[in-house]
Amino acid sequence: MNWELEQVRQARKSFDRILQHKVYTEVIRDDGHLALLLELIQGGCYKSILDIGTGTGYLAFPLAEIYPEALVFGIDIAGGIIDKNRERVRKEGKTNLVFQTFNGIEYPFEEGSFDLVVSRYAFHHFPNPESAVRQISRLLCLGGKVMLSDPVRAKKDQGGIIDAFMKIKKDGHIRFYTEEELERMFAQNGLHKEKQIFTHMAFPFAQGSAYSELYGQLMDKDRLLYDIVEENGVIWVRHIAVGNTVFKKI
Repeated sequence: MNWELEQVRQARKSFDRILQHKVYTEVIRDDGHLALLLELIQGGCYKSILDIGTGTGYLAFPLAEIYPEALVFGIDIAGGIIDKNRERVRKEGKTNLVFQTFNGIEYPFEEGSFDLVVSRYAFHHFPNPESAVRQISRLLCLGGKVMLSDPVRAKKDQGGIIDAFMKIKKDGHIRFYTEEELERMFAQNGLHKEKQIFTHMAFPFAQGSAYSELYGQLMDKDRLLYDIVEENGVIWVRHIAVGNTVFKKI
């Protein structure tokens, strides 16, 4: 547990800082991707929705708009951004949207509280993913759904190349998982894949000797896995697959 708490502390410290910066939020902003995620879950009669790792409320705000009869909860470990989201809720007069902090390990809701759980670009930060999936399954009512969007590790990345790059940032990154690992983890907890669409994203790593040194250690075949290149001192990972998956509790 101490190791898990330290990972959460590290992530909280990082995201309390970077979620306040427009540059970072613009890097992960993708309105086309948002539209796809909302399309994946459309058609449901949702009454209660949980957004895990909500950040700026990128999913939570539109969900509250699209499903006015549902109560939407957005939770995150970063208190600063939660405060900003609450202020926006007050200004916009939203009555079905609640933001709160949590400790990153335990989800403070009762069994069967939600019929939809969503999470975008957060799962790779969870210090104990197996526990997280168990808890998500517990929080869902029977027939409830999970929509998970997260970068996927390439099958041939046996050495954890992409994770090595991500961990240099010291933002609490744990690891990316392969499609098969994720599907198995969710199926073991009664959550079975209903549909899936893959998208792609690119990610720049700021200039720094650690990134350049790691890049220099890679063989050509390793760089090709994610189309990793160096341009003017900046390391670019130009092709990361993102799995956008809906699981259903059966």
